[in-house]
Amino acid sequence: IKNKTCNIYSETSTQKILNHCAQTEKKYELIIIDSVQTLHSDFIESPIGSASQIKQSCSELLKYAKESNTPIMLIGHITKDGQIAGPKILEHMVDVVLNFEGEKTHLYRILRVKKNRFGSTSKVGVYEMTETGLQPVLNPSTILINDRNNQLSGTAIASTFEGQKTFLVEVQSLVTPAVYGTPQRSCNGFNLKRLNMLLAVLEKKCGFKLSSQDVFLNIAGGISVSDPSMDLGVISS
Repeated sequence: IKNKTCNIYSETSTQKILNHCAQTEKKYELIIIDSVQTLHSDFIESPIGSASQIKQSCSELLKYAKESNTPIMLIGHITKDGQIAGPKILEHMVDVVLNFEGEKTHLYRILRVKKNRFGSTSKVGVYEMTETGLQPVLNPSTILINDRNNQLSGTAIASTFEGQKTFLVEVQSLVTPAVYGTPQRSCNGFNLKRLNMLLAVLEKKCGFKLSSQDVFLNIAGGISVSDPSMDLGVISS
């Protein structure tokens, strides 16, 4: 499929993709592979998606990128823990590793840099999914705080520092008597082990009887936060 600015080539063979790129009259300014786990090389005999296939395919793409001076963007799968699926060497071979974070049911995504061979990894970007694609959010605080006039119980506004940006997020919590024998601890966008530690401190030092309570915690906007300054907002909510 071709138009004036973009060509779409439906192929999973690494050799055919590189031959097509080399034979085109006009050099491509950017090549996007979606996804690297679906590629296969004819030079080795192993199943598609295996560690050896991913390593070989990435090596061939890397060689072509260096020789032709063409940037190549590899889109890959991730595991449930948020790590890149496949061999760890894949992450070492590329120059930059970018990761989108956010819940599937929310419109907003955070773009984090996990590795940058030529720059800093401390910057993050907040984007909104629209009909025309991703659009940057200049003021993330406006979308991470629910719009209402009256302050409700179980909510708190906290300031978090992500990368080189500081913005406000809303912490939502619910504490209710446990229906079953073992109280539940559930959280979205916050570390569960850290939540258990904060609950233990509240019970030990402040006298709150939380050992028999279900505790549910949610960070509004569907993002994940790791800044220790969020602890005060979690406790206050």
